[in-house]
Amino acid sequence: MNSTNDIPVKEAESPSYEPPHWAGKPLRNTLLFLTLPALLIGIPLAFNIQLPKPVLYGVAAALGITLLVRSFKDPEWLMAAFILYMPLSKMVVVPLAPGLNGTNMLLLMAIISWVAVSTREERPFFRKLPASKLVLWYGLVSSISAITVILSPLGLSYLLAVGSQFKAWIDQFLVFFIFLNLIRDGVVARRIVVYMMMGMVLTSFLGVIEMLDKQGLATIEKSRVLGPQLQPNDHGAFLVYSLAPFIGIFLANFWRLRIWVLMPYFLIVAKLIISTFSRGAWLGLAAGAFGAGLTRGIRFSIAMGMLGIAAIIVMPQLIPESIMARIAHTTGQPGQIEVEELDRSSENRLILWKAAIDMTLEDPILGKGFKAFRRLKARYTEYDVMEADTHNMYLWVASQMGIPALILFVAVIARMFFLGWSMRSDPDRFIRAMAIAAAAMSGGVAAINMFGSRMTNIEVDGYFWVFLAVLAHLKVESRERPAHQQVSTAEDPPPAKHPVWDRQW
Repeated sequence: MNSTNDIPVKEAESPSYEPPHWAGKPLRNTLLFLTLPALLIGIPLAFNIQLPKPVLYGVAAALGITLLVRSFKDPEWLMAAFILYMPLSKMVVVPLAPGLNGTNMLLLMAIISWVAVSTREERPFFRKLPASKLVLWYGLVSSISAITVILSPLGLSYLLAVGSQFKAWIDQFLVFFIFLNLIRDGVVARRIVVYMMMGMVLTSFLGVIEMLDKQGLATIEKSRVLGPQLQPNDHGAFLVYSLAPFIGIFLANFWRLRIWVLMPYFLIVAKLIISTFSRGAWLGLAAGAFGAGLTRGIRFSIAMGMLGIAAIIVMPQLIPESIMARIAHTTGQPGQIEVEELDRSSENRLILWKAAIDMTLEDPILGKGFKAFRRLKARYTEYDVMEADTHNMYLWVASQMGIPALILFVAVIARMFFLGWSMRSDPDRFIRAMAIAAAAMSGGVAAINMFGSRMTNIEVDGYFWVFLAVLAHLKVESRERPAHQQVSTAEDPPPAKHPVWDRQW
């Protein structure tokens, strides 16, 4: 028996296990359909082409009607289109009417499809799957912050002023439950991962175009890649989160030569993340890689880590100049890119963290109310700070929603990790890849949100919630597989049952 959790490098499928056929015609048809909206969105954005509004709205209407009609029978096209649109929703708003944009329309169509499919198939509207109860509790407890702010001196008028942001907060939970209930089984869940990867490729393509346009600019702020999220830290966070399935597939097939065709793409995305100059994204990428390596195997993780450290020691020039410039920005040392003598944002961050902690200690159960931090922070800071955010998601939740909401938030991230961990020795290679991806994504989320609030809207974290729904279905498939198909290899027995993270919470 192995002393570590290393996944065997040889083909691990049991002779009695045959992976489900999940690609084929359904996947090809959906990808073919997605080609039109991908080109319609990608080409104008990449080459700064302004399409005539009649053309844009006409095509959007035709696609919307097609998606809605088809979704009554099969919601897969609708889910795929929603996945493709989520990271672009801030750049491509598609205003249809007051209060009705592309995101709201897709959410509405998805809810209609959810009701129609549940009714037609005569199954519960809310399916009890792994993580469903936990996310429901997190959504309910965090939403109490709206009532808290109404009852505070800020009042109802303030909640109405930040109503669009509260709606964006609720959208996260809607996305999770929509996908959890529209995904039929593990077969469809596998295809959902492909659509996520397609959305990641489209988003990174747009980021690369912007990065090339900004090369050689004089300052860090001018050089930062904003991406479709229109904010460099948000763009960096999205890239780290969404790279996880690629990392999982790569590490699960590490010893297969053909998988190394992904390496150029990894290098491009790494360069793109570096070009956001987001220290949180860099840390998140490192944490995600560490979590993925740990799930892939302890010995594997140690070997790769030592190899990377040795390479940097021998060739320090491997560290990109932009990272060195950002370090110089933080420390006040001169660099090739013109920087200020002192990184004021780092000092302000510490002051804001202290203010958020003080707020949490005053109201540990309910917090100060949704988005109340920016209005109340002046009472807790040593001097006036322009930033309106806590620059830390954990403190953002604790100070405005209370410690119970913070505990649930951390539990959601941990739930993703342990869902992956429990499937790391599954006989299905794809499920093992997604187990590694779960560790990469949860690690990235945990680290990035130490330095920013990157779990508040679906253009940044939408793929996290979709992927959590995917993992729930893969877990059900893995758990319900016949006993004689559970053993992955003779030399590496399946992991023991863990009652804590195997529950339906």
